Amino acid sequence: MSTDSNTRGPDSATGERILETAFVMFGRYGYDGVSIDQIAKACKLSKGALYWYYRNKEALFVECLKRLRKLLVAHIYGPMAATDDPREQMRLFFLGIESALNDSEHLDSLAGLLIGIGRTDKQLVKDFRARARVEAEEFIGHVLEQGRQRGQFQFNGPPRPLSRALFVIVEGAFAQARAETAEQTADALHQIAIAFFLAMQATPPADLLRRSGHA
Repeated sequence: MSTDSNTRGPDSATGERILETAFVMFGRYGYDGVSIDQIAKACKLSKGALYWYYRNKEALFVECLKRLRKLLVAHIYGPMAATDDPREQMRLFFLGIESALNDSEHLDSLAGLLIGIGRTDKQLVKDFRARARVEAEEFIGHVLEQGRQRGQFQFNGPPRPLSRALFVIVEGAFAQARAETAEQTADALHQIAIAFFLAMQATPPADLLRRSGHA
């Protein structure tokens, strides 16, 4: 997925620099905590020059959310989609969260953009966040249902509430990583991963047991 689809000028490197700067600033201060003037100054550009690449603040923020989505796919959902074994997919789900927590270059931005900082009433932004969350929940729900049909997982009721709870775990892990070290958060995540497999009446993967100190 391209992350600079709103870039209109001939200098794509400048468009990427604006996006990377905005990604950091929005992740740290939220949509309402950053102005176009501040982003332009951080990029050593005039406000008019920035508008040559991104038509407004809202469009730039949406591109940052697309970058967030791309990073989550790279760390979590992409590896999961590369296999059709539900148990392995859920192992990769938890390891993918850990991988994202260890992405020191993007962790603050990932955390801030995922959990949201401040308040934005922009409907386009709200709609984008809602679609991204629904897609993630549907994907995880499909994995859980496939696991149940194959006898790998056992649970009652539809998978959607479980997938929603797992997405909350993703958000919680990033929120916690802002208060503690990534290592401390990963330790807690390993315990949650073991609890998930046991709740599904599935044997936890050996590497997760080692990471959690159970092996």
